[in-house]
Amino acid sequence: MLKPIDVKANILPVFPQLVHTEPYEGPCRVGEMGTLTPEADRQRGQEQFGAFVSTLKEHLPSAARLLEPVYLEWHDDFVLPKSELAKLIPAVYDADLVLIGAAGLPQYPAITIAHEFGKPVGMMPTGPGGWMTGVDIAAYLRSRGMEGYAFFDYADLSRYISLLQVRKAFRQTRFFIAGEGNSLVPSGVVSSLWDVEGLKQRYGIDYALVPADELTRQMDALIEEDRAEARRITTRLIENAEAVHMSEEDILPSVEFYLAARKALEKHEANAFVIPCFEICAKQVMQKRRVTFCLTHTLLKDAGIPSACEADVNALMAISLLTYVARKSVYMGNTYLVDRDRNILAVHHDVPGLKMKGLDAPDLPYQIRSFTVGGWGVTVRYDFSRDLGETVTLARFNPVGTKVLVARGEIAGSGGVDEVGCSLSVHIKLANDIRDFFYKQRDFGHHLAMVYGDYIEDIKMLGEIMGFEVIEA
Repeated sequence: MLKPIDVKANILPVFPQLVHTEPYEGPCRVGEMGTLTPEADRQRGQEQFGAFVSTLKEHLPSAARLLEPVYLEWHDDFVLPKSELAKLIPAVYDADLVLIGAAGLPQYPAITIAHEFGKPVGMMPTGPGGWMTGVDIAAYLRSRGMEGYAFFDYADLSRYISLLQVRKAFRQTRFFIAGEGNSLVPSGVVSSLWDVEGLKQRYGIDYALVPADELTRQMDALIEEDRAEARRITTRLIENAEAVHMSEEDILPSVEFYLAARKALEKHEANAFVIPCFEICAKQVMQKRRVTFCLTHTLLKDAGIPSACEADVNALMAISLLTYVARKSVYMGNTYLVDRDRNILAVHHDVPGLKMKGLDAPDLPYQIRSFTVGGWGVTVRYDFSRDLGETVTLARFNPVGTKVLVARGEIAGSGGVDEVGCSLSVHIKLANDIRDFFYKQRDFGHHLAMVYGDYIEDIKMLGEIMGFEVIEA
């Protein structure tokens, strides 16, 4: 399965060197004649090109894949020859960013490349004039509705590359939506995003709307090898838990459902998952199989695969956003008031991740407890009070996918660790006024996604790149 979080942003370094046709001084250049020859221009260009590529390799983030750098020459007729533009083909078609690195007068080649290929173009300063030329290029392109970037330094470049990677991850995301009936509006969260075709047009996100009973058929069709894998996962979950309040045989069916979900994702070439709870619960098909979906959401998110409860596409969008930005497992849940005077709310669902401190980090300590009084339906329980004072970011898309609500806060407590039912919660002290948050949330709906760390500035920058509005509360 292609996981969007694993994609790289392809960076094409381009160094357009101005080679004058003959040595001369004038309003645009000064110097000793020996330093103004075409040969001197070309030698400086080759040296600076090598230095640019070398420095770039040292500073590129892991989110980037460097395409073969291209050296171009143009002359003082100020026309970039078609033969030089052709040197960018075919690599330019794979590029997520064309990075210009010339030291002198690169504006015309940069905008020519943008017009010719329709690619985002950014300027990495290689000398004192880099600031000037970078903002010149960016302003030209942005004023014409094109993507132009000027990077302040290599740290700034790395941050933007990581955000371009997130956009690319969104474009390669395909939701598996387990449907019940003809409506995309689930019973439990009517503020869910209903215009999935709009998502496709705005962000490139695709979807597969599949009848929910395909998952139960997939579960029933698991072969002996799959059931052996389910046993191994079950054993590992039990052995690594701090406490287990269920029998192994009652844990196993929820693990088998997780494997069935993985198989359904692969069958439909999907890499994100959302399923309705109330509608399927009412049919009692999961009661017969002694399964709830909580563990599946946890294990998928820990693998870097966005997954959301109650067929809530808004939450799934926010989980995808936070997963790709933070590279951490994302919690989600209902919101309710804990303490008005202290600005504390709760986020409440039984779907914490074991990788909430990082997908590559060790598992967090956890317990296993049943969702039901009857002892079945696996939930992972994490005591958020272990992390008092840690900063978190909250997010949710609006029902048409054009805006994102964000807020920062710090963990102030936990609840429901030792209870059955959908009882687990994290208490969050908001940085700003809770009443303001409530009023703004009326345009977004009730589930919130939560990730450890402060990513609001990254989300604001992404909003500019991807075209969604960010509302901070």
